[in-house]
Amino acid sequence: MKINPKFKKVAFLAVRKAGKIIEKNFRKINKVSFKKDLSLLTKVDIASEKTITQLIKNNFPSHNILAEERGGKIGNNYTWIIDPLDGTTNYSRNIPFFSISLALTYRRNPILGVIFNPISKELYFAEKGKGAFLNGQRIKVTQQQILSRALILFNKYRTEDAFRKIHKIIGVVGKKSPGFRIFGSVTLALCYLASGKSDACFAAGMNPWDLSAGVLIIKEAGGKVTNLKGEDWQLGEKDIIAANKKLHNQLLKLIK
Repeated sequence: MKINPKFKKVAFLAVRKAGKIIEKNFRKINKVSFKKDLSLLTKVDIASEKTITQLIKNNFPSHNILAEERGGKIGNNYTWIIDPLDGTTNYSRNIPFFSISLALTYRRNPILGVIFNPISKELYFAEKGKGAFLNGQRIKVTQQQILSRALILFNKYRTEDAFRKIHKIIGVVGKKSPGFRIFGSVTLALCYLASGKSDACFAAGMNPWDLSAGVLIIKEAGGKVTNLKGEDWQLGEKDIIAANKKLHNQLLKLIK
C-alpha cells in the first residue's frame, strides 16, 4: 500500500518535539510515582505523551490512538501507538538509555515506526516495504551465525510470568552464548538489533507500545521476528524472539 508522506512528517515532528521535553528535563527529575504494575511514572512521561497525542489529533482526527499512559484502543483502520518514554527507570537514574517509540498501524499491521533517543540523537525509522534507517542511513541486521559469538539482548516486564520465561531462556541460551545484556529499554534494544549493534533479542511480557515500532524496524532491516513458539509475531502478543534468519532458527531450537 502507498503510505501518505504526511504520516512520516508528523511522526518525525512528534518525536522531536517530545524529545526536546525529555532532553530539557534529563538529570532534573527529583520526584517519581509508581503505577499499579510498579513501573515508574514521571511528569516527563505525561508531557511527552501529551505532545505527541495532540499533534496526531490535530493532523489526523479520525485516527485511533493507543498510548501507554492515557490508554486508548487499536482500531480497524489507522492507529497510532505511543510509548512516550521507554526506559523511565533509566531516565530517573540519569542513565542516558531511553527513547520515544511511535508506530502507525493499519488494520493491526505496523506500517511505520519511529524510535528516537533524544540524548544520543539516534532516530530509527522504518516504513513497510521501504527498509530501515538510522539518521537517514540504511541499516541491516548482522549475519552472525555462530551462537557462541553472538551478543544477545534480553528484556522482561514486571510480571512473575515474564520473569520466569526470561530466566529460563537465559539459563538455556547463556550456556551457548555467554554474551548477553539487559539494558532497560526494549525499544532501543530492538533498534540495536536492527542496526547491527547486537545479534538477537528476546522479550517477554511486553505491551503493544513496547514492540510495534521496533518489530517493523527489525523486519525492514532484514531480521526475523516471531513469538516464542516460532509463529509470526502479531500485534498484541507479549513475547518475541528476533534475530537474523539463521541465528533465529538456532535460538528457537534451543528454547523449544
